Amino acid sequence: MEIYFLQKNSDICILFTIRMAQVLKIIADNEDGTLGIARKIAPLFRPGDVIILDGDLGAGKTCFVKGFTEGLQSKDIVTSPTFSIANFYRNQSLAEVLHIDLYRIATIEELNDLALVDYFDQSVVLIEWGKKFINCLDVCLLISFQIINDNKRVISFEFQGESNEMIMNEIIKTLKGDESC
Repeated sequence: MEIYFLQKNSDICILFTIRMAQVLKIIADNEDGTLGIARKIAPLFRPGDVIILDGDLGAGKTCFVKGFTEGLQSKDIVTSPTFSIANFYRNQSLAEVLHIDLYRIATIEELNDLALVDYFDQSVVLIEWGKKFINCLDVCLLISFQIINDNKRVISFEFQGESNEMIMNEIIKTLKGDESC
């Protein structure tokens, strides 16, 4: 079963595709659209939530993290943690945002040596290049970025592991119900 509905403004064209597998696809027409989507959904997440960001170089993963932290009223400057591996961002919510880049991490042993998992329960975790370790997580939200052209992206949301229909419904409600979307 698939349900489609479309909503459009200058920055975001939202094509909601809801399947039994709970996949949501959104078209962001430009960087502002990606930032806006992330800003709107950020308040829905709590400490212990893990989000895997997947996509090619330049697809919008770090841009999404920037919008996400802005959505939590963070004043911190978001940069890609490619070389630092992890950055923490303070914000107005109860939890810090832990932004991890696993591009240079090849094995689960290397990941475990970083001991970043120790911070997962107290942070909202966004992991770039983490799809290679997705089977090591009980539950996570996989957000995939597909490049359509220089500006446009298809952003797909899909839960891995235990189904989390409630948060997916909240994401849909948040994006659909916003007049600026």
